[in-house]
Amino acid sequence: MSHGLFTRLLLGAGGGAVAFLLVLGALSLLPSPVREAVPDPLLGGAVLVLAAVGAVRGARRAR
Repeated sequence: MSHGLFTRLLLGAGGGAVAFLLVLGALSLLPSPVREAVPDPLLGGAVLVLAAVGAVRGARRAR
């Protein structure tokens, strides 16, 4: 089944949102001193990596 461009963009945005929530959930489980020691760019990088992995999996699934 072929998806349109808008549908792909919505699926990608949804995947990015899920990655963001996963990282925030994992961060909230850490103890407070560890949480404060984690730099913000590391969190952003983790979200981007998870979103990219989701996009690659979605692209492979569509073929």
